[in-house]
Amino acid sequence: MEGGIEFASLDEVCNCDVIIPCVPISGFEGVIRSICGKIKPGALLVDVCSVKVYPVEVMMKYIPENVEILATHPAFGPDSARRGLKGLKVILHNVRISPEKFARVKQACRDIGLEVIEMTPEEHDRLMAFSLAYTHLVGRIGQRMNVKTTPVDTKGFAQLLKVQGYVVNDTLELFRDMQNYNPYVKEMRKQFRKALTEIEAELASA
Repeated sequence: MEGGIEFASLDEVCNCDVIIPCVPISGFEGVIRSICGKIKPGALLVDVCSVKVYPVEVMMKYIPENVEILATHPAFGPDSARRGLKGLKVILHNVRISPEKFARVKQACRDIGLEVIEMTPEEHDRLMAFSLAYTHLVGRIGQRMNVKTTPVDTKGFAQLLKVQGYVVNDTLELFRDMQNYNPYVKEMRKQFRKALTEIEAELASA
């Protein structure tokens, strides 16, 4: 035990009642493939990826039917949760879990202040292509442009820089995985480029 954390072997972890692999999206399939034969029957496997179609497909492919599956996305990070969890969102999807246990999970989330949203993996990824991936894209563009605070910042610009700060605090690996593993993000970026091109054309013709 170190700092409240107990280290264990992979076999010991897979013998737990609830297993939550907290790994990069790009490494998720490899981890699931490595543990699929070790998880004890009746256990609950919970993913916490910020995309949902991909991890659900992976879990359904490898995890035996005697293991329950819950798809989740805690839609916040360390910066957002710094002042507590009250009012923050967690998205849940019952892939393969008993109604009774699913109800207990939802209530446990509400008990710590989270807002529970039930949503299919497809709907999640379609919406997150903009509410998450778009936000991270704009933040990374601002970082590449070296956009920083100025002596004449407007409130709107200050808010934009605040969001940019949240985004760039996350790893580049997370940014790449959100862009590459959400099936709706490529279309979002296409719309982004189209809108910029149209605006530049309108400005040039004014």
